[in-house]
Amino acid sequence: MKMFYWSLKMNNELISLKDYRCINSWRLQRVLLLALASTASPGVLALNTGTDLNLSLKPIAGGMAGAAYTRPQEVSAALFGNPAALTQFKGFNFSLGAAILEPDVDNYQSNNGFTNHSHSLAQNYLAPDIALGAEVLPGFVIGAGVSVDSGIGADYRTHPINGGAGLGLGGAGAGGAATLPLLVELLSLSSNVGAAYEVTPDLSLGAALTVGFGLGQFGTTGNTTGLSGLTGDFGGTTSSVHGIGIRGAFGATYQLTQDVKLSASLKSPLQYRYKNVLSTTVGGSQEYQSVKLDQPLEVTWGIAANATPNLLLEADVAWKNWSNSSLYKDVYDDQFLAMLGGQYTHGNWQFRSGYSYASELLRDNPNGTVGGFKGLGTLPLNTSVPGVLNSNDLIKVVQTTLGPVVWQHTATAGLGYAFTPKFRLDAFAAYAFEGSADRSTLALGDYHVSASEWALGAGANFKF
Repeated sequence: MKMFYWSLKMNNELISLKDYRCINSWRLQRVLLLALASTASPGVLALNTGTDLNLSLKPIAGGMAGAAYTRPQEVSAALFGNPAALTQFKGFNFSLGAAILEPDVDNYQSNNGFTNHSHSLAQNYLAPDIALGAEVLPGFVIGAGVSVDSGIGADYRTHPINGGAGLGLGGAGAGGAATLPLLVELLSLSSNVGAAYEVTPDLSLGAALTVGFGLGQFGTTGNTTGLSGLTGDFGGTTSSVHGIGIRGAFGATYQLTQDVKLSASLKSPLQYRYKNVLSTTVGGSQEYQSVKLDQPLEVTWGIAANATPNLLLEADVAWKNWSNSSLYKDVYDDQFLAMLGGQYTHGNWQFRSGYSYASELLRDNPNGTVGGFKGLGTLPLNTSVPGVLNSNDLIKVVQTTLGPVVWQHTATAGLGYAFTPKFRLDAFAAYAFEGSADRSTLALGDYHVSASEWALGAGANFKF
């Protein structure tokens, strides 16, 4: 706090709001540029996919909008969804697949008649998916696999974010107070082992252990304007680090009638600790800060039924406890995800479709800091300047640039063909319809984000 208030002193006196509005423009420029720099904080890392991918990128479940927690059609969906469903895969089953995910994110900044468009170049993500399961004893099935379960980011290197735009502050860059080439990326690769037991012909219980490997990169990289000479070079603050985390999953399925099955499952948080990811000199000396990041506690429940012998319908609901997840709780609310899917079998062909709905995720009132970070460079977070900067203005900028999870509606379609009883190929396509969000700040201007995404995937399934 000391270093920030130093920039607001004149003749050794703290200035009042009235006095502050009358000071020279170069001093106002200094304050706003320092404030804007905090939007590069890695503590606001979020993913354009909604962070958790759930079962949405698996070759069969992807065509049913991820509705595969009750009656999964591939062993991978059981292992990474509800482990109790592993008992539905008798014998030996093996699946191998991959999907490509393409997010499309645009951010618009405006203030006093000036506007700037920043397009994120975080695209071309490939998510592999491998799993196997085997019935080792009557009614007892074990499984193992590897899958990408969360990922994506935001990349504004070539179209940097412009903050404090249109303030008319000389020497601050083209049309705005500062430009920042923000970069955020997180990928989580999970290795799962699981087991399930058929307690009775109707009831199955299961558990799975996840060992996650997380890669994180965030900050700024590239040229900046409006910051040089004030607090140092903000064009290369990005760090690339990794961490390991562990989570558990527990589930149950129950055959209610011959055609209707129920399910419920729970996943504990998956926590990564990213060490020495952000440098700060708040307090007088340089230090590297670490942060904890939780993929949230998740509870799911669902129902699946054979409407006809050839038509399978499934509806699942997931609740994600973002409000208690390290780092995310500062910018996200708890979330519900509804997944509806269907599969129609005609001979050797399977035709699939699905729809998912996600409740709004961004907090209306984010906190003033994220992940417990003290500051970025010489700037402390969670700081306000009367009439100029609210304590959470910087995090509002973060929500619409680094954490724009704004779409709510996704439609999917899939197709499968069984060449033999032991071998089949499946493919899917998905499109998340464009969503948007707006946040207003004081001197930093208004921010609007619109985002959508599409995915394509395919895979092979073997059964012996």
